[in-house]
Amino acid sequence: LLTGWLPFGSIFIEMYFIFTSFWNYKFYYVYGFMLLVFIILAIVSVCVTIVAVYFLLNAEDYRWPWISFLASASTSGYVFLYSVYYFLVKTNMTGFLQTAYYFSYMALFCFALGLMCGTIGSFGSMIFVKRIYQNIHVD
Repeated sequence: LLTGWLPFGSIFIEMYFIFTSFWNYKFYYVYGFMLLVFIILAIVSVCVTIVAVYFLLNAEDYRWPWISFLASASTSGYVFLYSVYYFLVKTNMTGFLQTAYYFSYMALFCFALGLMCGTIGSFGSMIFVKRIYQNIHVD
């Protein structure tokens, strides 16, 4: 759960601008910077997941595949918590329909972000595990 803190830290400033452009009807022009933030998110997610898998393998725990997925996917939980903060502090939405609309879209976005980050982290850790075990020969 704590492994998602570093990838979230690399994107939370950009999340403010994305949320502002989406929920406050402002235009977002900095797509090149968003691509750079996405690349940083992917690199940080892979690195954090590799460290988590390395600690699991050092403890001789063979259940690394799901941990590698969940370690990166936990970033979406922090994004959802940030969206709750953004809703309470930055928006002026009131009423049941606006609240349901906001949180249903944020839940869908966070689910997609969790799948994306989890997949990136899982593939990165799978490559890492194959790389470190490819030269081991059982005699």
